Formats: sequence, structure tokens, C-alpha cells
Amino acid sequence: MAKESEKARELLSGGKLDAKALGDLARSPDGQAVRALLGDEEKLRRAAENGDAETLNKALQTLLKSPEGQRLFRQLGGMMGKK
Repeated sequence: MAKESEKARELLSGGKLDAKALGDLARSPDGQAVRALLGDEEKLRRAAENGDAETLNKALQTLLKSPEGQRLFRQLGGMMGKK
């Protein structure tokens, strides 16, 4: 997980993602809907820490199949493309 956390810090500190805009996106109606779709946040955190790719892949597939998840990913991609 340390490697993934470092990558996230690089994206934020490198100006590729604005932390405030990212927080706003997470609190948006689509962000909240995605959070509900994901379900047990603790289970996902443990999966990420333990490298449980199967569980994380299932969560990602669930998001990509939902309209809210698709919109959220497009918005995130747009945020990354701005810089």
C-alpha cells in the first residue's frame, strides 16, 4: 500500500490533481452514490493493504458499470488532463 500512497501523494503534490477539487468530487452526489455502491470501506481498505486484487477488481468493475461511477471517472480524468 505504501507504493500506492506514494503515487497518490505524487499526483497531488505534482499539481496533477487539486486536493480541494478531488474532495469536492468525493462529496458530490455521484461521489456519494459511488461510496454507497462500494459498500464496506474497511473491507476495501484491507484488500488494498493486503494486495487483494480480486476484491479491488470487483469493486472497480462495479463502479465502471454504474452511471455514477462512469461520470466520476470521466470527471477525474478531466481533472488530471487539465494540468
